[in-house]
Amino acid sequence: MNASEDNQLMEPSELSSQDSNSENNLTISLRAIPSVAEYYENMTAFVSLAIFVASLLTILNICIFSTTVSRMCRHLSKPLLQPSIMMVALYPIISVAALVTILVPYSWFMCHTVMHLMFMVGGPVFRTLLFRYVVSEQNYVKETGGEAVQLNTPPCCCCCFCLPMVVPTKAKLCISRYMVWQMPFWQGSIMLVMNILYYRDINLYHQVMYFFIPFIVCSIVMGAWSLQITVRMITKLRGDYQLRKKMFCLQLVVMLCKLQYLLLYDQLDGIPMGGEYPINHTVYKQTIINILILVEMVLVSMMVQSAYRTPIQVQVDEVNKEKEITRI
Repeated sequence: MNASEDNQLMEPSELSSQDSNSENNLTISLRAIPSVAEYYENMTAFVSLAIFVASLLTILNICIFSTTVSRMCRHLSKPLLQPSIMMVALYPIISVAALVTILVPYSWFMCHTVMHLMFMVGGPVFRTLLFRYVVSEQNYVKETGGEAVQLNTPPCCCCCFCLPMVVPTKAKLCISRYMVWQMPFWQGSIMLVMNILYYRDINLYHQVMYFFIPFIVCSIVMGAWSLQITVRMITKLRGDYQLRKKMFCLQLVVMLCKLQYLLLYDQLDGIPMGGEYPINHTVYKQTIINILILVEMVLVSMMVQSAYRTPIQVQVDEVNKEKEITRI
């Protein structure tokens, strides 16, 4: 008796259960993430080329970072040097995370978490750097002489247009500091829980992941709003330091590594790619997204290199010392 005769003798319920099982197996084979051994045993030309290109892009990003840091060491004073290097280092770290995702597909969620946390860590560092441009928060209050600041800035410009202008004080600057510093602690805790759920019980992760989204969005909006207000404040005193450009480069971390990632992750599901397990649709999708992020990080690193050309603090200090010597 052949297979077709067997199917004819089966009950309709048995046939439907077989069809549903085969569909589930097909879905699993297309979406499942392979282990490291399966991934490298079934390597394809596309994946090999992607690894080669990703490695070159990562090396290029590290080279740009090295030249930028070398210039900073020559032209920045010590108080500005450390936070500036930390800000520039965000982009090669993201590149390394994208490369690791291509090399080890199973680590994609952990690497995506690293990309996500780069903005959360960069926010407090950037705020520290902004106030070091004016020496300190107390010195800023002295220099401005109680000048009021507008709160109507992105990303809350639509809902905060009715808020009055605020005069910066020590207490209000402390609130602004907490609005930024909550990001690494709050979102770090959330992402730690999500990583544990993803790697221990993925079904539970898919059930509860949407409950975390409002907290993540509110935390990012609150931190970005405080940073935008701070940039506007410091720009009035240090308008030639390209602070808005530096802030835009920091925001690109969220836009490219979070928003773009989520959009492409869903959009690419509608395009058939790859084959059956292990080099399946998920592997191709992750590879394409991370190659795109690597290309964008190279471009952003070049923009960052341009933005952090100013200030040239060491040269300014040397000129001032020479003027004082000549006066004496």
